Amino acid sequence: MRYLFFFVHPSKFHVFKHTINRLKRDGHDVEVLITSKDILEQLVKNEGWDYTNIFPEGRKMDGVPAYVSSTINLFRTIYRLYNYCKGKKYDLFITDDLLVYIGKLQRVPTIVFTDDDLSTTKQFSIVLAFADYILSPDITDLAKYNKKKISFSGYKELAYLHPDIFRPNKDIIRQFNPKMDTYFLLRLVSMRSYHDTGKKGLSDRNVWRLIELLEYYGKVFISAERKLPTDMEKYRLKLKSELIAHAIFYADLFIGDSQTMTSEAVVLGTPAFRCNDFVGNINVMDEKENKYGLSFNYKPENFEKMYERIKTMLNEKRFKDTFQSKRNVMLAEKINLTGFMIWLLENYPDSVEEIRQDPQIQYRFL
Repeated sequence: MRYLFFFVHPSKFHVFKHTINRLKRDGHDVEVLITSKDILEQLVKNEGWDYTNIFPEGRKMDGVPAYVSSTINLFRTIYRLYNYCKGKKYDLFITDDLLVYIGKLQRVPTIVFTDDDLSTTKQFSIVLAFADYILSPDITDLAKYNKKKISFSGYKELAYLHPDIFRPNKDIIRQFNPKMDTYFLLRLVSMRSYHDTGKKGLSDRNVWRLIELLEYYGKVFISAERKLPTDMEKYRLKLKSELIAHAIFYADLFIGDSQTMTSEAVVLGTPAFRCNDFVGNINVMDEKENKYGLSFNYKPENFEKMYERIKTMLNEKRFKDTFQSKRNVMLAEKINLTGFMIWLLENYPDSVEEIRQDPQIQYRFL
């Protein structure tokens, strides 16, 4: 079969990476399109794929209001996608972006991947409305688009951090922590994406309070998208971003204002604390906390409550062992998403009808 993947965020590279590699090994024709976004292009290069970057200059438009730049970029993106696909034949599009429009024009079926509830990212309707199928966790609420869902029991992070795929490596930790001392990992994001407008996470003041608390118990490392104060730079984690999962796995605690990295900590069994304005509005995050007890989530105005809960946990014995046990409970109920996607794509279109008739098929991939 001939597949075209178009994804625009580093997190989706990780979601699709193992599936793309398997499809290539199985002899399928797989093309990859990207835009310049953070480290996405470097990740794709490191994987050794042939690819095309249709926005080498990126899609950010500095100085232009977000709603204006989003509208302009919609038309720019569709135009460039159309020029790339013109005259080519594909069996299936897989995307997290505007490739759905080309799918309609060229009558190519499109699968969109998302794990965001529609109530949180209402702007994503411009993509979902034109998708043929939406691959999404069963807990994710897509409102009027639920009828398009191909549901699965799992999380996007299990496409690349399921224990069948991910093998933690202590040698990577020794690159920044030679003696394997107890350490804690903080993650600070930039809050600059279109859906982050007006949202807050951890302030520098609160980060300093966390550092002062945590340093009593071990080392502190910060993974940061945003600019750090000069005197905080000494805590910056010096590790290639594609290796960050190893640092999360061996950390005693994870604290951050990132959705994705908090979720990665959860599926790796590292106690995770999240502090941002999205708390309470994302079903997959709520499930990880309320059903499995693998994370703690607080809005910025409730930082003091989070701080006190962290203090309590630091004084508990073998708390990380408890979280590894909770992780095992979660893994027993969630599928290996990569295995499921390979089956779904290689057996399309029959697989779509099969999974809708018998959702239990997915549990072959536990």
